[in-house]
Amino acid sequence: MSNRKIIAELTDQQEALIPEYREKWRSIENQVESINRAKAIETIKAAYSISSYSEPEILWYDNPFIAIQETTRIENFRSYLGRSVHTKFSKRVFDHVQHGLTQQLEYKFFIRLRNQTTHTEFPYYSTFDKPQPYYFHFSVINCLQDQLLSDLEKTCPQLEFSDILYFTDCMFRPAEWANWACLFDFCISVLALHHDKKKWTVIQQLIQNCGFLLQYENVCIACDRPSKLSFDAKNLLHADGEPALQFADGYGVYADHGKSPFNAR
Repeated sequence: MSNRKIIAELTDQQEALIPEYREKWRSIENQVESINRAKAIETIKAAYSISSYSEPEILWYDNPFIAIQETTRIENFRSYLGRSVHTKFSKRVFDHVQHGLTQQLEYKFFIRLRNQTTHTEFPYYSTFDKPQPYYFHFSVINCLQDQLLSDLEKTCPQLEFSDILYFTDCMFRPAEWANWACLFDFCISVLALHHDKKKWTVIQQLIQNCGFLLQYENVCIACDRPSKLSFDAKNLLHADGEPALQFADGYGVYADHGKSPFNAR
């Protein structure tokens, strides 16, 4: 990497392309069509393989609430699923690609480019009284986790709190990587930075082909995308008097400007 050129600025033509990449990945992030299971299976297998894990059994559910309810009915479900591998997977795949790209960018330039691809306005100036809105969404998984904690405590009193966290803490929505994928895509496609092609392909496929995942050593639990997503002007999950996120079977998640009304966390 030391022999490669470190990029410290954009040309006017390159900078003009940033909105195109933001819109591309924002559109992918906001998909609400039901996932194609064949593509999702292929993607999950590739994700485990590229991060040096054995091919998992894949369990399918319409939404994470049903997934956790059903899975906890399996005898010795923790042994059956195995340990969560999401953190190691992220380090081996996502962090690897991120590190390789950022090493080819001058640090201050990287921060500037990150802000340009992430925030709705540039230059980026955020204050306590007037925070800068994000172009992408960051509140979906937190609101879902809070609602699940509340709903599962009510409907599954036999579960220990640690059992619920065993699921909610490792829940992964690949679409929430779209903000970084926008930056990665721009760096690879426009700036022609060197990268791990196989791992970058897996990152793209996860975002495009999967809904919610819970990655364990032996089993990967896969859930569909929501059929509805609603956000406020600051791109925070929000809806008045109705679910801001809802799955096709009706299970919904309430949110008030990016915060769960259940205050479970």
